Amino acid sequence: HHGFLTKDGKSIHPTQKPVALYDWIYKNYLPNGGKVIDTHLGSGSNRIAANKAGNIDFVGFELDKDYYEAQEKRWKGFIAQTRLF
Repeated sequence: HHGFLTKDGKSIHPTQKPVALYDWIYKNYLPNGGKVIDTHLGSGSNRIAANKAGNIDFVGFELDKDYYEAQEKRWKGFIAQTRLF
């Protein structure tokens, strides 16, 4: 499984995509950067990939409070890891 797993081994979101999928999309379709709006943020994979790309202006929305909080926790973990390197 390439998605983010919670402590109980489940994905955050039922249609969760791996960050690597968005990495590939940005590399191949936005190689020079751009602007992305994600109206269904879900588990936050797209947000992480946009940050990794370094040249994407990203805006995301998530109406479901539980999904939002789960991806926000994931995001904070990702940012903490990137600051170590």
